[in-house]
Amino acid sequence: MKSTKTTNNNNTPFPSPLSYEPTSVLDPRATSSPASALSAATGDQCHITPPSNPLDESDTLSWLLYEKDNLSPPLKTYQLNFPEDLLDPFQPQITSFPHEYNHLEVLVQASHLIETGDLQSGHQLLTRLNQYLPAPSGVPIHRAAFYFKEALLSALALHDRPTDQTPLSAVEVVCRINAQRLFSDLSPIPRFASFTANQSILEALDTNGQPPPSIHVIDFDLGLGGQWSSFSQAVAARSCLARMLPPAIRLTAVVQNRTPETTLAAENLCDFGQSLGLRFSVDIVCVAGIGFHALGRIHLVPGEPVAVVLSPSKICLKNSATEPYKLLQHFLQCAVPRVVVSVDTDCFTHTSLSQSVALGLEFYGTLIESTEAAAASTGMGDEAVRRIEWGIFRPKISDVVQSWCGQLEPFQEMLTRTRLTPVGFSQNTVAQAEWLVRGASVDGYHVARRDASLVLSWHGKDLVITSAWRS
Repeated sequence: MKSTKTTNNNNTPFPSPLSYEPTSVLDPRATSSPASALSAATGDQCHITPPSNPLDESDTLSWLLYEKDNLSPPLKTYQLNFPEDLLDPFQPQITSFPHEYNHLEVLVQASHLIETGDLQSGHQLLTRLNQYLPAPSGVPIHRAAFYFKEALLSALALHDRPTDQTPLSAVEVVCRINAQRLFSDLSPIPRFASFTANQSILEALDTNGQPPPSIHVIDFDLGLGGQWSSFSQAVAARSCLARMLPPAIRLTAVVQNRTPETTLAAENLCDFGQSLGLRFSVDIVCVAGIGFHALGRIHLVPGEPVAVVLSPSKICLKNSATEPYKLLQHFLQCAVPRVVVSVDTDCFTHTSLSQSVALGLEFYGTLIESTEAAAASTGMGDEAVRRIEWGIFRPKISDVVQSWCGQLEPFQEMLTRTRLTPVGFSQNTVAQAEWLVRGASVDGYHVARRDASLVLSWHGKDLVITSAWRS
């Protein structure tokens, strides 16, 4: 399976001294226009021609730098108490569910049956739940339960009749783009995750003030590529402040399959980089069918600094082997990255399918709750939340179910075995992350250090955990 490449080139020589000044893409003077942002930061020293209508509604990369008002609706909380001994699905007492949350417990039991190989019983139990979870309605945790039920049924259908994943239609791609834009308007999660990862990479590459000819970033969770638009802005802004030409950026996206989303992200990123005066290329490596053995297709240039961005929840999803960490560890040892950034947007350990479902119900219930609160405070309404659920949360819940691959050691242990050590975030990064979160449309979000990680939480419940690892 070949990798594919999208690129633009501005062939210009690179000067020897390049100093990455500690500027930030979150500077209050920055605007959502790249040219305006750089002009504000550097006066008129940098002359960059922006793309035509760079922030038109069709632009998928412009949603990273919005600011919000502080409003705070009341928060509803839910506590799930799953029994130590899971229910027997064929006992008479569960033919009906008298207790409000019993169907959540039955959903966990169904996932337990599936992971132990009793697929028929698991399917029968999920079918019974259809009358109690017919649609994504009700309180947030019930909507999360509906999406988990549908994901489990879909996984069982694929088990019976394996088939290639159907590519998204053009309409579905547009819906996902709009959902991402809405989610960034309502939640600080995308901007927090992107900013903390970008800062970790920039700080790791800032060594002795010497510019590398190019930077190689390997991303295991590209999505729509929004993170790399803000990264490009940061690289261009630092280079302008230092009165230096920027290094080239090589982005390798490790994806399951090449999809319309992937193609659109690659093309937009290259166009956006060109508008900033950057040489930006995107290489897409597909792992479907052969798993992380495909990582051997990634082109590594001797002496070129490498940064790797990982999402723990995506590792099993993209790998067909029984030992995904072993293959990933081997690749990291070969790549010798300057930094490995872990961006955990699930915040729960996938040790078993039933535990993933139980913890996922609470996590996604909280995620929907926080989004709903923000929509109510801004007047965006239930329709915006519904689009976000359908375009973002539903696919992520499907990934949780499909990515379960048995008992795995903690992700951090694999990184430690690769001889990587967690490094803390600078005070400047923490302060700017806190400033970013203070702009959220509702209260309740909090940024805190935890060991060497930076955590974004909502009323005490973790939403994003970011950590950086170096050798």
